[in-house]
Amino acid sequence: MGLGVLAVICLVLLGDTGIDSLDVRLEQTRLYLEELESRQASSEEILLGIHEHLGAARGYYNELAAREARITMDIHSIDQRWFLTDSARAELETGVEEYILFLYSHRRLVGSSVLFAPGGISRYLRRMCFMDHLAESAITRMQYLEQSGDSLSEYRDSLEILVEDVRVLRVQMEAAQERIYREEERQTLLRQSLESDIAAARDSADAIEQRRQQLSAFVTTLRSSVSTSSIPPVDISATAYLAVNRGSVNWPVRGTIIRGFGLDQDPVYGTETISDGVSIAVAGNSARVSTIGPGVVLYAREFLNMGRMVVLDHLDGYYSVYAHLGSLEVDRGETVNSGSFLGMTGSLPGGRSGCYLEIRRAGQPVNPLEYLE
Repeated sequence: MGLGVLAVICLVLLGDTGIDSLDVRLEQTRLYLEELESRQASSEEILLGIHEHLGAARGYYNELAAREARITMDIHSIDQRWFLTDSARAELETGVEEYILFLYSHRRLVGSSVLFAPGGISRYLRRMCFMDHLAESAITRMQYLEQSGDSLSEYRDSLEILVEDVRVLRVQMEAAQERIYREEERQTLLRQSLESDIAAARDSADAIEQRRQQLSAFVTTLRSSVSTSSIPPVDISATAYLAVNRGSVNWPVRGTIIRGFGLDQDPVYGTETISDGVSIAVAGNSARVSTIGPGVVLYAREFLNMGRMVVLDHLDGYYSVYAHLGSLEVDRGETVNSGSFLGMTGSLPGGRSGCYLEIRRAGQPVNPLEYLE
């Protein structure tokens, strides 16, 4: 095994670009998760971010484990080669030393009888040339063994580098595995918290539905509690104000619809709630709230969690409800005109200033947006 082969092995082991790309992805997912938390993203987004980060961490950890296994196998292979080569070198070195001693010991044993025998000088010279050739060959082999020893020493140094690289990999793997444990624990806690939030949201949705039904029943039975014979029956009049002016009725207050009419599903918790009216948010702290048509005030006071509420009978089969008011400027039994001042906006669920508007036709809720201009 030459130095060139060893250099190629080290380049393959230490220059792996796959682990670098995984490390970059792991850092990107970590930064993205921090960004989600800093802007207080939804639990669903954070869970998805943790999922991505866990995937990157597992990929990074698995690649480190595979890389460590490859390095360990290569170190074992190089160590075996070094052992075999070192054993062969030691054996060859011993054999060459013994051979050289044998050659020169026989050179010294050549006597005068050999030199003065017929053809003895020529035989002696041929033997000496042959012995010199063998000695030079032995020296060459010894030089090769010395070079081989130097190469083996360099191999050993390279092995030490690989061992250190394995140690660094183990530290990285432990850190990656610890990160995976922390993120999995965090994901479990967040899921438990999210499940608790979903349960609370469902309870809240049930409470909202219960209050909606209570309000509906209250408005339906409210008219019978008004002791005045001037109020006509509930039948829908052909000249009902809201029906005649459908699509052009003035808004009770100018603002933004933040909760529409009908069924609504929470994007995070998946809970469904029904609204019999619309919630209108206004800019600023408060604004004036006006009637959307003429009628008689059936109710003007607090009601459950709807805040201050006004129920208006339009005397033609239509009713309108104004809730979450901050103040009231009308009393029960008072006759009002279209655009009459009812009070100021109050606090909607969520804290924004505004009011809730509901329109009922023959006791049934209808979409106010179909009537407003």
